[in-house]
Amino acid sequence: MTRLSCRRAIELKATLQETRAEVCTPADADYAERIRCLQLGEVESGAIVQATTTDEVSRVLSYAAHHHIPIIVHGGVFATSNPPRGEAGIVISVARMSKVVVDPASRTLAAQGGARWENLVGVAGAFGLTIVPATGDDTTGDGGMEGSGWLTSCPGPIINNLVSVKIVLADGSIVTTSSTEKPDLFWALHLAGGALGLATELVFRVYPKSRQQGVTKSHQDGGPTFGLEDSGEDDLPRLQRLKKQYDPYGLFGSLDSASLDTRK
Repeated sequence: MTRLSCRRAIELKATLQETRAEVCTPADADYAERIRCLQLGEVESGAIVQATTTDEVSRVLSYAAHHHIPIIVHGGVFATSNPPRGEAGIVISVARMSKVVVDPASRTLAAQGGARWENLVGVAGAFGLTIVPATGDDTTGDGGMEGSGWLTSCPGPIINNLVSVKIVLADGSIVTTSSTEKPDLFWALHLAGGALGLATELVFRVYPKSRQQGVTKSHQDGGPTFGLEDSGEDDLPRLQRLKKQYDPYGLFGSLDSASLDTRK
């Protein structure tokens, strides 16, 4: 991986100039304030991209992969570690992608990657529905923001109610995965999502509020679906193969046994 030079930063701005994405570099007067507002600490960044669509995220990842530039994801579904010291990369923030939509007929809820937990609870509640929370109640606060991500910060019942994920892979390709569409990727996202791509939309099952406690208990007793009961050290070779397939550039960091999310 290499630093994002001034020339590359200008190229990145040109790549996104016809979109609504905002690109801020250290040369801009408000750069320091934007880093502060994103609560990224002392991140060494060559550019901050505040994306508003999946296509914009795709363009940034494609550019980063092509030029071997490291990335940091902010406010997205999957967390990525900071680049090594001296490798200023691209911060991709999806915090502005926070739309939440409920389909009462199918009892599903679609949330963009930047949505906060309180948004999901509020929108679902307006329809008399609830999304099964990680802690068994509706008071989980901000939820998957600022470096933790939806799948890595919401273990237990909520992960078992995931229906599908729209994800942008390292080469910029946009795919939708579920238990029937690219099921190998869907399986891998449950265990090591942060190492495989950047999700821009997730669809969850929702339930009538009166059923919340029963559903939560049922999922806790029954354990994960889609073969996740086998998660752990033995899954590492399979995950490494999928990592090589979906992120051959290593754009989303490394994958090892310590990074696996082995929720039961």
